[in-house]
Amino acid sequence: MSIKYKRHELYPESILIRKFIGKVTFNEIFDSWKYLCENKLIDHKIKGVINDLLDCEIEMDLKSFENLLNYMKNQDCIRKIKLAVITNNPKIIIFPILGENQKKELKIKPFSTMDAAVDWVQQ
Repeated sequence: MSIKYKRHELYPESILIRKFIGKVTFNEIFDSWKYLCENKLIDHKIKGVINDLLDCEIEMDLKSFENLLNYMKNQDCIRKIKLAVITNNPKIIIFPILGENQKKELKIKPFSTMDAAVDWVQQ
């Protein structure tokens, strides 16, 4: 498993990209968000984080996902930004769809392409 962080090439000040590779567990996703917040990688200039899940397999159940959302909604650095999720896997897309519908205080939206995610974050 690996989660790689990089700034968007055209919008390095406003978009952070997390690229997930291989099998990714709840604990790794949770630790990644904690790392971003604790190390202030999501600063006042960041409009959104794009989570690229095209090359990964998420190992998480709905209870773990609920715990993750509850953590995220209690973090000021996460609540103030847009959270785009890129995936074309029906088993994974359910997570951002549930997040979008169940946690209105979080701005989560699923996408199938990077361009669409970038457009939404930049709005």
